[in-house]
Amino acid sequence: MTDQHVVGRRQLLLKAVLFVGCTDAPQRSQTLDAPVVPFDELFAPADTVRLDSSIIIGAIMFLDVNQEGDLLVTDFIGGSVNLFASSGEHSRTYSPRKCLPDDEDLTPYSARFAGKGHVVTKDLESRVVVLTADDRCVGATRRMLHRFKGFCASGDFLFFFVWPDPYLTSSSYNSVVVYSLELQSLRDIPVEGPKFPRLNLPFVGMWDRSIDCFGDGPYFTYLESMDAIPVRFDAQLTQQRPEFCSPRPQDIPRNISREAMTAEWQEYLSTNAVFALTSQTRMVLYKNLADRWQVEGVEDDGFRLGISVANNVGRFPPRSTISPVWPDAAGYGYIYSGGDHEPLPNGDVGNPLILRYRFIPPQDADG
Repeated sequence: MTDQHVVGRRQLLLKAVLFVGCTDAPQRSQTLDAPVVPFDELFAPADTVRLDSSIIIGAIMFLDVNQEGDLLVTDFIGGSVNLFASSGEHSRTYSPRKCLPDDEDLTPYSARFAGKGHVVTKDLESRVVVLTADDRCVGATRRMLHRFKGFCASGDFLFFFVWPDPYLTSSSYNSVVVYSLELQSLRDIPVEGPKFPRLNLPFVGMWDRSIDCFGDGPYFTYLESMDAIPVRFDAQLTQQRPEFCSPRPQDIPRNISREAMTAEWQEYLSTNAVFALTSQTRMVLYKNLADRWQVEGVEDDGFRLGISVANNVGRFPPRSTISPVWPDAAGYGYIYSGGDHEPLPNGDVGNPLILRYRFIPPQDADG
């Protein structure tokens, strides 16, 4: 089969994935309130993962999980990407630098699992490398065609969320660009632009967490989003409105200092990330909640973190909670939070612990 035929088949599959049953324009969606419930009503402690101490992890910069519970750990301090089994046993170290041998300063900042066991890594300069499960180079580029603020993988497709243009108005459009695992550009999908473009230019929320892939396609967020937004226009989508949601009234003013800009960002609720908690359940992370949502017993006055969960096909009503832990990853019914470095019996300091929590769907779930 020729390369042209391969690309053609991928285009047809991509259209089937994203646009079957979809319309050409956004449809009005129903909005449901997501009342706040106790954290332990939605998430139960499952276990603690102790990463193999034969591999030193300086800090978990980015964490991804697959269906088997394997952990893909990006260590920005150590400049490495390591695969651990769900038990914490080390399986493999990936070597993205060998795919771009002239870029000795390439330091992975994030890495995600993709189809057929592939791994996609990205650095702060938007250099992207795709590796097979056994660490062979599949695709590599020193510069993507666009700046992007996040990416996710679904099977053989990579979805890159293009960085918002500061000159866009609320009626303008951004896009999600689709690539193959070989980093061939397949499609540019227009999406709704940010309501507050200046806000979204300097602040990005959780790095590379502004988009995630679900069974019905990718969902993305802007900092002012009430809920994650689907790339596909689904007339049946129900949006959630967390109880702690306080809409930002206006964009960041023009021509102000960075200090004033940071103060403006912290003044209102900020939507920081979207996670695929399951293939049909989205989890959205919020920062800068109002003072009354401060978690009891947490010494950090600035730690006011909100989480909302909603099912993409309406199997249970949306719920929100105030989280005492920071989610670093989510998937296949669990959330993962990096803990302190483990003290070893010989007195040395080991790797960061990873705390795993099981998602509990609301009790009034339908079926």
